[in-house]
Amino acid sequence: MKTLIRIFTNYSHLIAYAELWLFIGLVSAFDIYMSIKVQEYLFLIEMNPVGRWLIQRDGGDIALFMGVKTAGTVLSLGLLVWLYHLKKSWAWPSIVALSLVQLFVLWNLRQ
Repeated sequence: MKTLIRIFTNYSHLIAYAELWLFIGLVSAFDIYMSIKVQEYLFLIEMNPVGRWLIQRDGGDIALFMGVKTAGTVLSLGLLVWLYHLKKSWAWPSIVALSLVQLFVLWNLRQ
């Protein structure tokens, strides 16, 4: 019985981690979608100074910014998977913190 409880607990933790991981990816995808929808005036409303700098470097186009944004998301999600397998005690605070940041991004997108 203890083995079954341990398996269920480990499985529950894996499911919760996967749900947070998907939330991060989906919010990022929605953020990119909204950025493309408002690309004509994205430079004026973008709050990220690095994003504004990338738009300037690309002559006012958002392609470079969206590429860097996508690459950052892929890298972050990959690191979260790697961290979960390497050291779960670091993975959990990392994914919770990143999920909170994405929740803030989602809240700002509603504004």
